[in-house]
Amino acid sequence: MFCFWPAKRLGVVAHTNNDHDLAALTDVTRTGLDRMAAEELSNRAASVLTQANVHKTSLVPLQVTQDNLDEFEQVLQEFNAVKTGPRAAIVARATQTESLSTRVRRTNGILRNQIDRMVSLFKRSNPDFVSGYQSARVIVDRAASHSTRPTAPRR
Repeated sequence: MFCFWPAKRLGVVAHTNNDHDLAALTDVTRTGLDRMAAEELSNRAASVLTQANVHKTSLVPLQVTQDNLDEFEQVLQEFNAVKTGPRAAIVARATQTESLSTRVRRTNGILRNQIDRMVSLFKRSNPDFVSGYQSARVIVDRAASHSTRPTAPRR
């Protein structure tokens, strides 16, 4: 909706100058803007901003100042930054997920090849510690983490 008011005022300039291309660009409604995809909305707003800068002098009588255009540009930049946020988060999660198996493998290697071997040094001096450590190292395979087979319907 952030390109609604400049587009309407540019529409007045388009009508005054009989500029059909500018009129087509500025022919927007709130509903039309709501229905636009983020990229389409961004492109439309950028085009409106470009044309507003081209027609600055014609917009002065319509109470559009340079401050208004600067504010509009700032809002457009913020919108563009926000619209890429979800995609960037998806990419970051995918990268982390891909590296997860490597990290798990590396961690298991440290446990097996270093820590497990160091713990075995305490078998005689502290057997309770070793027993507790070995119990903690057992992987518990909980039934809730598996899908169960469907049961046959009773007849």
